Amino acid sequence: MAFSEYLSSAITALLSNKLRSALSMLGIIIWVFSIITMLAIWEGTSASIVDRFNSMWANLITVSPGRSNSSQVGTIQWWWSTKDLIDDEFVNFIANIPGVKRVSPTVTTSKQFIYWSYNTNANIVGVENLYLEIKWISISNGRFINADDISQNKKVAVIGNTIVTDAFGSGTIDPIGQEIKLENGIYTIIWTLQDNSQANRRVFLPITTVMNKIIWTHYYSSVDVEVDDPTKTDVYQSYINDELLKYTKTTDPNDAPFSISSMSEMLSSITAVTGTMTMFLAGIATISLLVGWIWVMNIMLVSVIERTREIWIRKAIWATKTDILMQFLIESLIISIVAGLIWIALSFSIVNAIKNILTAVITTKSIFLAFWSVVMIWIIFGILPARKAAGLKPIDALRFE
Repeated sequence: MAFSEYLSSAITALLSNKLRSALSMLGIIIWVFSIITMLAIWEGTSASIVDRFNSMWANLITVSPGRSNSSQVGTIQWWWSTKDLIDDEFVNFIANIPGVKRVSPTVTTSKQFIYWSYNTNANIVGVENLYLEIKWISISNGRFINADDISQNKKVAVIGNTIVTDAFGSGTIDPIGQEIKLENGIYTIIWTLQDNSQANRRVFLPITTVMNKIIWTHYYSSVDVEVDDPTKTDVYQSYINDELLKYTKTTDPNDAPFSISSMSEMLSSITAVTGTMTMFLAGIATISLLVGWIWVMNIMLVSVIERTREIWIRKAIWATKTDILMQFLIESLIISIVAGLIWIALSFSIVNAIKNILTAVITTKSIFLAFWSVVMIWIIFGILPARKAAGLKPIDALRFE
């Protein structure tokens, strides 16, 4: 028989039993479509997370006093000998290192935050006006700390969203202009942060106010360094580390009185986590697809049993084993192709429908996985029923009847 005859016979057989054919395709559509959509949402989400870190903090390096590789006790002892490391001279030295764009020192402490009956232990961060731009703090309302606040040691505060909600309620009281108590001073709230900020439980004050009126120090807790090229953060980090070793006259890097880190290290960890999750989802997808493949094979095997008499009649009129095998294989191929086209259309439709709500991306990897799923359905789980049908003998049909 010619291929066109095989194709015509397969199409006729599929159309003669639409319910069975629809059930066969339904298994492929449901499993493959759900897996591709799930992978698309995860790929989009993970890519969004990585892009956010790349766009916001990829070019940010933080220098802190103390060794990062010390034991806990050693770190505490080292801190007492290096807490006065980061002073104005140290910050100016970093600012003049080639490749450094901007620097923003910070001072941190912990004090009681009191507003009427609300009392909590809050993280106080003394910052300069550049901190807003370097750290990409999300704006809610009001204004951030400016140069006048710093030069005049003003008692003004910017508070995180969590503290705003806990202290002032959800919209019942406008926190802007309210007075709060920190340590032994009264401070006026000038700004609040959005809920998506990375500093929801922090209180920001002018850096000079914290240094001169709260903790009475001339040394900074850390300094954030913004470099020119975010694609070379690791190179800059190594270079700044070498320059600071020279500045502190440290010969052994393990004895450095400072630690230096970058957001690229955190990004590497996030990338590793997303890669692990992708492998986990791929494992779930494989198991789900296996269930779908077995579904199709089961439907095809049932089809062989239902069509025992048809197969016997075809053999009685000189249909060969190859003819029967080709018909069932082509039927399986048609089911796989039609179902594949449907899940492709559904996947792209769903992704376009939810793109305003969730970030979803159908990647080449997802399409590759789906394509080979369809091929496996056809080659493996279509061949077994086809071989069973081709191997039937007329006597089997007689016994079946």
